[in-house]
Amino acid sequence: MIWATVILFDGDGEAISFNDEGSPDSRRTGQTKVHLNAQVNRSLSLDWFYRLLAFFPDSRLELKSAIIIAKFKELPRETRDRIWRSLYRVRIHIVDPRPHYRRAENMLRKSWKQEDAPERLRQMATEGSPVARYILATMREMVADLILRKSTAMRVHSLGRALSDPLFGMKVPDQLSGFFGSRRDSTPLITIEDFGRTSDRNVVRNVASWSAKASAAFHAAHDAAWDADGDDDAYDRYGFGRAARRRMAQELLPSHAFDTGNRPHIDLLEQSRQSMIDEFTANDQFYAVIGGPPGFIEVESKESYYVQAADFAAGIASDVFATHKLIGVVGRFEYVSFNGIRVSRADAEEEMKGAEQNEF
Repeated sequence: MIWATVILFDGDGEAISFNDEGSPDSRRTGQTKVHLNAQVNRSLSLDWFYRLLAFFPDSRLELKSAIIIAKFKELPRETRDRIWRSLYRVRIHIVDPRPHYRRAENMLRKSWKQEDAPERLRQMATEGSPVARYILATMREMVADLILRKSTAMRVHSLGRALSDPLFGMKVPDQLSGFFGSRRDSTPLITIEDFGRTSDRNVVRNVASWSAKASAAFHAAHDAAWDADGDDDAYDRYGFGRAARRRMAQELLPSHAFDTGNRPHIDLLEQSRQSMIDEFTANDQFYAVIGGPPGFIEVESKESYYVQAADFAAGIASDVFATHKLIGVVGRFEYVSFNGIRVSRADAEEEMKGAEQNEF
C-alpha cells in the first residue's frame, strides 16, 4: 500500500496538530489570493485520508492535492459521504484579503466622491502616474495592516491584555489611572515591518499567509478564554481574568507542525507565542516558570502522513471555497475560522451579502 512504501512517519512525536496551506483558484476569487490552512489533529481519525489513498495503490510518488481533488469529485456520492464523516473534523482557517480591500476601496470612493474611483486609480497607475502608484502602495499597506490586526494572534494578545486590566481595556482619564493600576503596555505583538519592506508588492500575500498559520496556531488559546469549567474555583467574579489567562497560556504550550517552506513565518509564530506566554503569566506564581521546546516546527510533507493529510484537506476545502464560497466551507467542516475568528453559517451568510454588495 502507498502508506507502507511512501508515507513512512507521522513526522513528529510531540506535535498535536499538523498543518498545510492551500489556496482557491484566484480566477474564482477576483484575482486575489485567499489563504487557507488545514489543521489535522493527531487525536482524530484519519479514516478519510486512508480511504482516499486506497484509490492510488500503485503510486510511488508523493500525491498532490490537485490529483486527490480530481479523484474525490469523481467518486460516487455514497463514497464521498463516507469520507466526509471524518474529513469534516479537520479545522479550516481562512484569511481572505478581499473584505479589507473592499474597506480600503470604499474609503477611496468616499474621498474621491466617485463610484469608479478604484478603477480610475488603477488605470492612472497603469499609465505611469507616480501619485496613483503611491496611493495603491499605501492601500496595500493598509490592507496588510488590517489583516494583521484582525489576525487570531493579535486577537489573543489583545484579549490577554484586556483580561489583565481590572477595567477590561476601558479607557480612563490619566488623572484616575492611579486608582486602577498602571496603563496597559501599548507595544504591538507584531507589525507589518516584521515581514519586510511595507512597500513590497507581495506584502498582503505575505501577511495573509502568516495570519492563516496564526489562526491554526492560536485559535485554541482564544477559545480557552471563554471555556470555563463550572467547577473551577478560580473562575469567579474576582478571578475571571487570571483564570482565563492561565487557560490561554496552557493552550500556547503544545507543539504544532507546519509544512516546510517558510522558516521566517515559523520564527514569527514562535516569537509571538513566547511574548504572549510572558505577558499572560507575568506576576502569576502558579505559572512563575514555563519552559519547554519550541511550540512550532517544520516537517517535510513527504515524511509525514499527517502533513500530507493536511495538504489533501486544504486542497479539498479550497475547491469547496472556490465553488461554494465561505458558506460552503462552513457547511462542510466542523470548525472554520475566517479572518481571525471562528464563524458560523450566519456569519458566512453575512460575509457573502457584503461581498455581493461590494463587487470589485
